[in-house]
Amino acid sequence: MNMRTFLLLITFLASSVQAHDPSISNAGPVLNKDGSVVTGILTAEFDPLNSVLPFPSNLLFTDTTDLTVNIPFFPDDPSAPLFQALNALDGFSTTEKWTTTFIDETGAPGSIDPASVIPGVSVRVFQVTTAQFVAVTGIVRELVAGVDFFAAASGNVVAIIPLKPLPELSSFMAVLTNDIRDTDGNDATPSTFYHLSKAHTPWIDAQGNSTYPLLDNASAQGAEQLRQITLTMEAAAGAAGIAHEDIILAWTVNTQSITPSLKLLRSIAQPAPVQAAPVPGLTTAAVGGFGLADVVIGVITLPYYLGIPSAQNPIAPLTDFWTAPPGGYVPPFNQFGLDSTSTNVTAYNPFPVLTGMQTVPVLITVPNANSGFTKPPEGWPVIIYQHGITRNRTDMLALADTFARVGYVGIAIDQPLHGVVPAVAPELTPFYIGNTPFGAIPGATERTFDADYFNNTTGAQGPDMIPDSSGTSSFNLLNLRAARDNLRQATADLSVLAVSLQNISVDGDATPDLNAFNVGTVIHSLGTTVGMGFMAIEPIVSRAYLNAATGALIRTGYAGSFGARIEAGLAGAGILPGTTEFEQFLTVAQTTVDSGDGVNWATEAATKMPVIHNMVLNDDTVPNFVPGAPLAGSIAINNAMGLVPYSSTQVNPDGLKGLATFSSGIHSSIFRPTFPAVTAEMQGQMASFIASGGTLVQVLNPDVLVPVMNLNISGPDRTINSPGGGLKSKRPGGPVTGPARVTSIREVARGGREQ
Repeated sequence: MNMRTFLLLITFLASSVQAHDPSISNAGPVLNKDGSVVTGILTAEFDPLNSVLPFPSNLLFTDTTDLTVNIPFFPDDPSAPLFQALNALDGFSTTEKWTTTFIDETGAPGSIDPASVIPGVSVRVFQVTTAQFVAVTGIVRELVAGVDFFAAASGNVVAIIPLKPLPELSSFMAVLTNDIRDTDGNDATPSTFYHLSKAHTPWIDAQGNSTYPLLDNASAQGAEQLRQITLTMEAAAGAAGIAHEDIILAWTVNTQSITPSLKLLRSIAQPAPVQAAPVPGLTTAAVGGFGLADVVIGVITLPYYLGIPSAQNPIAPLTDFWTAPPGGYVPPFNQFGLDSTSTNVTAYNPFPVLTGMQTVPVLITVPNANSGFTKPPEGWPVIIYQHGITRNRTDMLALADTFARVGYVGIAIDQPLHGVVPAVAPELTPFYIGNTPFGAIPGATERTFDADYFNNTTGAQGPDMIPDSSGTSSFNLLNLRAARDNLRQATADLSVLAVSLQNISVDGDATPDLNAFNVGTVIHSLGTTVGMGFMAIEPIVSRAYLNAATGALIRTGYAGSFGARIEAGLAGAGILPGTTEFEQFLTVAQTTVDSGDGVNWATEAATKMPVIHNMVLNDDTVPNFVPGAPLAGSIAINNAMGLVPYSSTQVNPDGLKGLATFSSGIHSSIFRPTFPAVTAEMQGQMASFIASGGTLVQVLNPDVLVPVMNLNISGPDRTINSPGGGLKSKRPGGPVTGPARVTSIREVARGGREQ
């Protein structure tokens, strides 16, 4: 008998008890824990048969065949894409909040007293070990309230909010107690369903016979199994000092894998073929620079795991995502009898299938005689530049003179579905691959594939006879798995580029010119979403300068530059900001992209190399923080990486980990000098840090910096203590009103433009 049958029987049993137990109707006055008379009922909802569960919950793994989430849905359900995305994951989010709902005695939404929801008291969270997802076998540690998580109530919802990314592939247990009260002071109670599942009395005797006359033996055996699962949670909670009778709800959550696939791809990364040649007479002077660097163009051939347009599927970049070999489980999971047809990329089947080799543009800048540098005997030191989402490789040209001033080569490739689009950016026409000699190489193409899937003016799906602008399809919320895997592909591409540096010639003589043992990276904006993973897995890179870094892509994107498009797309489906359905979409979207999201890699990245981060106070493209989403925004990255604020020159022979906040400027000030003093200071800090090997950052103009601040988090709204100035946020990351279940969402949105 499977779990769904158990749940059906328990529901029947609950209704039977309500109908036949005279104590329910004949009971005397009931008292709250404080001795007051109960005047109303506040019940923690729990009814698995009707999909009323906390979200997330390990009960959603029920009947899994490949160790992924297994939420039942109808294929024609408008929300099918969301369920499909969740069901391809080997766990839930490491960054998103958990939510559960309460009702009153009429079944209407209950009214929770927010003051009664106290993290570490009425809401406790433990890292645990489990068997078969749902049975708790032990406690690893209790999460620290205010450090690891926060809890809050709004209306009838209790939310548990991570303040740090949860460890991947780990199990957690939430325990709610009757210290939670309604606004009239009544203690919260368990649902009838949960109350029965935590009963002390077994549903069967030692011989397996039913001890309850309304249940036959088989049904009672099923009910007993569910009771045993619940009691494992309550026994673990009891060991932590929580009384059995005080527990109104407990549930477990497994987090998904983050690192296995990308680390495995890095382990097999091989140098890629690179062809490059200088363009005679072309220097940075041609793009408004000082002419300190020559411009070299070329191509690199990368292994590709995403959709490639074809006659059979011309929209493959929109529809396709990483898939694994059918049933290609790694040991010991290949011995578990798992689904031999599953192609979900998980920790258990971690290698994506190669879909082809893509020959794509590479842009290189090399110090020339005007810079005062000549190539060192060991080769040019290198800076790998990563652009932001919706930008392209040519952004590096605005930094190239500064690279050259310290004797560094710069090299950049585009993220997947990004590149130069002359019809949209005519000034970049000379850099379009089709206008270079490398365009004649079979298969060489911009990473956009010159696709025309969307209207460039309105953003509506459908061609407008103009190739889509850079990155239009990459932040693809029509297909969340494709959005995630565009991020992971970009990270994998950077590692292939890094291992290829040793073979690259920049002067056309086919002799390698670069020093692959002296490599830094410069990463801008939402490029840090992929850059953090690159920093974590790439040993060739030894220091990183970040500008406007962020994590929690969906939450940050909604609060910043992508918010209007997300709202417009969901509004077309009748889903408006502030509604449960809108919040559900953001939750599922962030959960899906987690394994490609930089915030999950940031802590590990910071252990691998020195890091400097420059951000602008009140950046309106990538917010400093997002209320209600503590892991979104730039400050979340600072916290995850342990960066120390500074506003004067810093030196550390062991390597720096620092943050400078600029009091003026815009999101793109690193390469767009609308605030010349800010651009000069940013580029100067970048250059001194990279050139010193990560041991020095020189501050020449402290007037453009916010004096050293103490940035810390207090509560779900991310109160920021900032003596240096007021931090503001454009949009909330979602109210503390979340779903207890996932319901229909008829349409999703795609991404917008980064400024």
